[in-house]
Amino acid sequence: MDWSKAKTILITAFTIINIFLGTNLWFKNNDINKVTAVSVKEMEEVKRFLKQEGIIVDADIPKKVEPQPFLMIGYKKTDAKKVAQSFFHDLKDVSYEKVKDSTTFQKGFQQLIVMENGIISYFNNEEKGEIYKDLDENRARELAEEFIKKHGGFPPNAEYDRTIYYNQSKSYLVEYVQVYRGKFLASSYIDVLVTPSGIKSYYCSWLEPLGYSGNPKKVISPAHALLKMVDILEKVEKPVRVTGIHLGYYSRYYNAEKWQAVPVWRVSVEKDEYYYINGYTGELEQ
Repeated sequence: MDWSKAKTILITAFTIINIFLGTNLWFKNNDINKVTAVSVKEMEEVKRFLKQEGIIVDADIPKKVEPQPFLMIGYKKTDAKKVAQSFFHDLKDVSYEKVKDSTTFQKGFQQLIVMENGIISYFNNEEKGEIYKDLDENRARELAEEFIKKHGGFPPNAEYDRTIYYNQSKSYLVEYVQVYRGKFLASSYIDVLVTPSGIKSYYCSWLEPLGYSGNPKKVISPAHALLKMVDILEKVEKPVRVTGIHLGYYSRYYNAEKWQAVPVWRVSVEKDEYYYINGYTGELEQ
Protein backbone atom coordinates (compact mmCIF):
# COMPACT_ATOMS: atom_id res chain seq x y z
CA MET A 1 0.00 0.00 0.00
CA ASP A 2 1.25 3.49 -0.88
CA TRP A 3 1.07 5.10 2.58
CA SER A 4 2.26 8.47 1.28
CA LYS A 5 -0.56 8.67 -1.23
CA ALA A 6 -3.08 7.40 1.32
CA LYS A 7 -1.95 10.08 3.78
CA THR A 8 -2.40 12.78 1.12
CA ILE A 9 -5.90 11.53 0.34
CA LEU A 10 -6.86 11.57 4.02
CA ILE A 11 -5.46 15.06 4.53
CA THR A 12 -7.36 16.29 1.48
CA ALA A 13 -10.59 14.67 2.66
CA PHE A 14 -10.37 16.15 6.16
CA THR A 15 -9.48 19.57 4.76
CA ILE A 16 -12.51 19.55 2.49
CA ILE A 17 -14.74 18.43 5.35
CA ASN A 18 -13.47 21.16 7.67
CA ILE A 19 -13.89 23.86 5.03
CA PHE A 20 -17.37 22.94 3.83
CA LEU A 21 -19.13 21.22 6.73
CA GLY A 22 -20.35 24.47 8.28
CA THR A 23 -21.35 25.92 4.92
CA ASN A 24 -23.27 22.79 3.89
CA LEU A 25 -25.16 22.68 7.21
CA TRP A 26 -26.11 26.32 6.77
CA PHE A 27 -27.46 25.66 3.29
CA LYS A 28 -29.55 22.70 4.45
CA ASN A 29 -31.32 25.01 6.87
CA ASN A 30 -31.52 27.91 4.41
CA ASP A 31 -32.27 26.21 1.09
CA ILE A 32 -34.85 28.73 -0.08
CA ASN A 33 -32.92 30.22 -2.96
CA LYS A 34 -30.05 27.70 -3.12
CA VAL A 35 -27.41 30.37 -3.63
CA THR A 36 -23.86 29.02 -3.42
CA ALA A 37 -21.57 31.18 -1.30
CA VAL A 38 -18.08 30.91 0.15
CA SER A 39 -16.71 33.22 2.83
CA VAL A 40 -13.38 35.01 2.50
CA LYS A 41 -12.00 32.94 5.39
CA GLU A 42 -12.98 29.66 3.75
CA MET A 43 -11.46 30.74 0.44
CA GLU A 44 -8.20 31.69 2.11
CA GLU A 45 -8.05 28.24 3.74
CA VAL A 46 -8.58 26.62 0.34
CA LYS A 47 -5.83 28.75 -1.24
CA ARG A 48 -3.46 27.92 1.60
CA PHE A 49 -4.10 24.19 1.23
CA LEU A 50 -3.72 24.30 -2.56
CA LYS A 51 -0.42 26.17 -2.23
CA GLN A 52 0.87 23.34 -0.03
CA GLU A 53 -0.04 20.99 -2.88
CA GLY A 54 1.88 23.11 -5.41
CA ILE A 55 -1.19 24.85 -6.89
CA ILE A 56 -1.05 28.64 -6.66
CA VAL A 57 -4.38 30.41 -7.13
CA ASP A 58 -3.82 33.77 -8.81
CA ALA A 59 -7.39 34.57 -9.83
CA ASP A 60 -10.51 36.35 -8.66
CA ILE A 61 -12.87 33.85 -7.03
CA PRO A 62 -16.64 34.43 -7.25
CA LYS A 63 -18.04 34.71 -3.71
CA LYS A 64 -21.68 34.00 -4.54
CA VAL A 65 -23.29 32.02 -7.36
CA GLU A 66 -26.98 31.78 -8.28
CA PRO A 67 -28.52 28.38 -9.09
CA GLN A 68 -28.29 27.44 -12.76
CA PRO A 69 -30.53 25.40 -15.12
CA PHE A 70 -29.46 23.22 -18.01
CA LEU A 71 -29.05 24.95 -21.37
CA MET A 72 -30.66 23.39 -24.43
CA ILE A 73 -28.47 23.57 -27.54
CA GLY A 74 -28.49 22.20 -31.07
CA TYR A 75 -26.58 22.29 -34.34
CA LYS A 76 -27.06 25.20 -36.67
CA LYS A 77 -27.75 24.12 -40.26
CA THR A 78 -25.34 25.55 -42.83
CA ASP A 79 -25.58 26.00 -46.59
CA ALA A 80 -22.37 24.35 -47.85
CA LYS A 81 -22.35 26.22 -51.16
CA LYS A 82 -22.66 29.62 -49.47
CA VAL A 83 -19.85 28.77 -47.09
CA ALA A 84 -17.66 27.71 -50.02
CA GLN A 85 -18.40 30.96 -51.83
CA SER A 86 -17.26 32.92 -48.78
CA PHE A 87 -13.89 31.14 -49.05
CA PHE A 88 -13.48 30.68 -52.83
CA HIS A 89 -15.82 33.32 -54.32
CA ASP A 90 -17.19 32.12 -57.69
CA LEU A 91 -16.28 28.40 -57.26
CA LYS A 92 -15.10 28.35 -60.89
CA ASP A 93 -11.94 26.32 -60.27
CA VAL A 94 -13.22 24.52 -57.20
CA SER A 95 -13.87 20.77 -57.18
CA TYR A 96 -16.15 19.21 -54.63
CA GLU A 97 -17.27 15.84 -53.33
CA LYS A 98 -20.42 15.24 -51.32
CA VAL A 99 -20.71 12.24 -49.03
CA LYS A 100 -23.35 11.26 -46.51
CA ASP A 101 -22.97 14.06 -43.97
CA SER A 102 -20.42 16.48 -45.45
CA THR A 103 -19.19 18.25 -48.57
CA THR A 104 -15.47 18.68 -49.31
CA PHE A 105 -14.31 21.53 -51.57
CA GLN A 106 -10.79 21.62 -53.04
CA LYS A 107 -8.93 24.44 -54.75
CA GLY A 108 -5.21 23.97 -55.21
CA PHE A 109 -3.64 23.58 -51.77
CA GLN A 110 -6.84 24.70 -50.04
CA GLN A 111 -9.44 22.33 -48.66
CA LEU A 112 -12.80 23.18 -47.10
CA ILE A 113 -15.04 20.66 -45.34
CA VAL A 114 -18.61 21.65 -44.46
CA MET A 115 -20.55 19.21 -42.28
CA GLU A 116 -24.34 19.03 -42.40
CA ASN A 117 -24.38 19.84 -38.69
CA GLY A 118 -22.71 23.18 -39.42
CA ILE A 119 -19.11 22.37 -38.45
CA ILE A 120 -16.64 24.00 -40.85
CA SER A 121 -12.97 23.06 -41.33
CA TYR A 122 -10.53 24.84 -43.63
CA PHE A 123 -6.90 23.92 -44.40
CA ASN A 124 -4.25 25.64 -46.51
CA ASN A 125 -1.18 23.49 -47.16
CA GLU A 126 0.55 25.91 -49.53
CA GLU A 127 4.14 26.73 -48.54
CA LYS A 128 4.93 30.39 -49.21
CA GLY A 129 7.90 30.83 -46.92
CA GLU A 130 7.82 33.52 -44.25
CA ILE A 131 5.22 36.15 -45.17
CA TYR A 132 4.50 37.46 -41.66
CA LYS A 133 7.76 38.70 -40.17
CA ASP A 134 7.98 39.45 -36.45
CA LEU A 135 4.70 37.68 -35.82
CA ASP A 136 3.51 38.15 -32.23
CA GLU A 137 0.29 37.54 -30.28
CA ASN A 138 -1.32 40.87 -31.13
CA ARG A 139 -0.52 40.60 -34.82
CA ALA A 140 -1.79 37.01 -34.89
CA ARG A 141 -5.10 38.13 -33.44
CA GLU A 142 -5.40 40.93 -36.00
CA LEU A 143 -4.78 38.49 -38.84
CA ALA A 144 -7.24 35.95 -37.42
CA GLU A 145 -9.98 38.59 -37.18
CA GLU A 146 -9.28 39.81 -40.72
CA PHE A 147 -9.52 36.24 -41.99
CA ILE A 148 -12.84 35.60 -40.21
CA LYS A 149 -14.39 38.85 -41.44
CA LYS A 150 -13.28 38.07 -44.99
CA HIS A 151 -14.68 34.53 -44.92
CA GLY A 152 -18.24 34.82 -43.67
CA GLY A 153 -17.78 37.10 -40.68
CA PHE A 154 -18.19 36.49 -36.96
CA PRO A 155 -21.33 34.65 -35.86
CA PRO A 156 -23.58 36.30 -33.24
CA ASN A 157 -22.27 36.51 -29.67
CA ALA A 158 -18.66 35.64 -30.57
CA GLU A 159 -16.03 36.92 -28.17
CA TYR A 160 -12.26 36.62 -28.15
CA ASP A 161 -11.20 33.93 -25.67
CA ARG A 162 -7.44 33.27 -25.77
CA THR A 163 -4.34 32.79 -27.93
CA ILE A 164 -2.11 29.74 -27.55
CA TYR A 165 1.52 29.96 -28.69
CA TYR A 166 3.34 26.95 -30.15
CA ASN A 167 7.03 27.53 -29.70
CA GLN A 168 8.25 24.80 -32.06
CA SER A 169 6.41 26.20 -35.09
CA LYS A 170 6.32 29.81 -33.82
CA SER A 171 2.60 29.83 -34.57
CA TYR A 172 -0.50 31.06 -32.73
CA LEU A 173 -3.89 29.44 -32.29
CA VAL A 174 -6.43 32.25 -31.84
CA GLU A 175 -9.69 31.18 -30.22
CA TYR A 176 -13.15 32.75 -30.03
CA VAL A 177 -16.06 31.42 -27.97
CA GLN A 178 -19.80 31.95 -27.97
CA VAL A 179 -21.23 33.86 -25.00
CA TYR A 180 -24.90 33.30 -24.16
CA ARG A 181 -26.49 35.66 -21.65
CA GLY A 182 -23.16 36.48 -20.08
CA LYS A 183 -21.82 32.91 -19.85
CA PHE A 184 -19.45 31.11 -22.21
CA LEU A 185 -20.57 28.05 -24.16
CA ALA A 186 -17.35 26.06 -24.36
CA SER A 187 -18.51 23.69 -27.11
CA SER A 188 -19.30 26.59 -29.47
CA TYR A 189 -16.06 28.12 -30.73
CA ILE A 190 -13.78 29.19 -33.59
CA ASP A 191 -10.05 28.41 -33.93
CA VAL A 192 -7.68 30.10 -36.39
CA LEU A 193 -4.08 28.89 -36.73
CA VAL A 194 -1.76 31.74 -37.72
CA THR A 195 1.83 30.88 -38.70
CA PRO A 196 4.74 32.92 -40.13
CA SER A 197 3.94 31.36 -43.54
CA GLY A 198 0.24 32.24 -43.45
CA ILE A 199 -3.07 31.13 -41.98
CA LYS A 200 -3.04 27.36 -42.12
CA SER A 201 -6.39 26.33 -40.64
CA TYR A 202 -9.80 27.52 -39.54
CA TYR A 203 -12.29 25.51 -37.51
CA CYS A 204 -15.79 26.65 -36.60
CA SER A 205 -18.24 24.70 -34.45
CA TRP A 206 -21.01 27.17 -33.70
CA LEU A 207 -23.99 25.77 -31.82
CA GLU A 208 -27.42 27.30 -31.43
CA PRO A 209 -28.65 27.98 -27.86
CA LEU A 210 -32.35 27.09 -27.61
CA GLY A 211 -33.06 28.40 -24.11
CA TYR A 212 -32.85 27.05 -20.59
CA SER A 213 -34.30 23.71 -19.54
CA GLY A 214 -35.80 22.71 -16.20
CA ASN A 215 -35.61 24.47 -12.86
CA PRO A 216 -32.36 26.12 -11.74
CA LYS A 217 -30.30 23.89 -9.46
CA LYS A 218 -27.66 24.74 -6.93
CA VAL A 219 -24.11 24.50 -8.28
CA ILE A 220 -20.96 23.58 -6.40
CA SER A 221 -18.83 26.42 -5.09
CA PRO A 222 -15.71 27.60 -6.95
CA ALA A 223 -13.71 26.48 -3.92
CA HIS A 224 -15.03 22.92 -4.42
CA ALA A 225 -13.98 23.07 -8.09
CA LEU A 226 -10.50 24.30 -7.16
CA LEU A 227 -10.01 21.50 -4.64
CA LYS A 228 -10.82 19.03 -7.40
CA MET A 229 -7.66 20.25 -9.17
CA VAL A 230 -5.50 18.46 -6.58
CA ASP A 231 -6.49 15.12 -8.12
CA ILE A 232 -6.62 16.39 -11.71
CA LEU A 233 -3.11 17.85 -11.55
CA GLU A 234 -1.64 15.06 -9.42
CA LYS A 235 0.91 14.01 -12.06
CA VAL A 236 1.63 17.50 -13.42
CA GLU A 237 4.96 19.11 -12.57
CA LYS A 238 4.57 21.66 -9.77
CA PRO A 239 4.19 24.47 -9.01
CA VAL A 240 1.13 25.19 -11.18
CA ARG A 241 -0.65 28.53 -11.33
CA VAL A 242 -4.43 28.87 -11.64
CA THR A 243 -5.13 32.09 -13.53
CA GLY A 244 -8.91 32.07 -13.71
CA ILE A 245 -12.16 30.38 -12.74
CA HIS A 246 -15.43 31.18 -14.51
CA LEU A 247 -18.93 29.74 -14.68
CA GLY A 248 -20.35 28.76 -18.07
CA TYR A 249 -21.71 25.81 -20.03
CA TYR A 250 -20.14 22.73 -21.58
CA SER A 251 -21.35 19.78 -23.63
CA ARG A 252 -20.03 16.93 -25.68
CA TYR A 253 -21.30 16.60 -29.26
CA TYR A 254 -24.29 14.38 -29.95
CA ASN A 255 -25.99 13.08 -33.07
CA ALA A 256 -29.29 14.71 -32.17
CA GLU A 257 -31.39 17.75 -33.03
CA LYS A 258 -30.99 19.17 -29.52
CA TRP A 259 -29.52 18.21 -26.17
CA GLN A 260 -28.55 19.68 -22.81
CA ALA A 261 -25.37 21.52 -21.86
CA VAL A 262 -24.44 21.46 -18.19
CA PRO A 263 -23.17 24.35 -16.04
CA VAL A 264 -19.43 24.05 -15.46
CA TRP A 265 -16.61 25.81 -13.70
CA ARG A 266 -13.81 26.47 -16.17
CA VAL A 267 -10.47 26.48 -14.36
CA SER A 268 -7.67 28.12 -16.35
CA VAL A 269 -4.18 26.83 -15.57
CA GLU A 270 -1.27 29.06 -16.57
CA LYS A 271 -2.47 30.20 -20.00
CA ASP A 272 -2.85 27.23 -22.27
CA GLU A 273 -4.99 24.73 -20.35
CA TYR A 274 -8.69 24.72 -19.49
CA TYR A 275 -10.35 22.21 -17.17
CA TYR A 276 -14.14 21.94 -16.99
CA ILE A 277 -15.64 20.87 -13.66
CA ASN A 278 -19.31 19.84 -13.72
CA GLY A 279 -21.26 22.43 -11.72
CA TYR A 280 -23.69 19.83 -10.35
CA THR A 281 -21.49 16.81 -9.66
CA GLY A 282 -17.98 18.25 -9.28
CA GLU A 283 -16.59 15.75 -11.79
CA LEU A 284 -14.14 16.59 -14.57
CA GLU A 285 -15.81 16.87 -17.99
CA GLN A 286 -13.79 15.29 -20.81
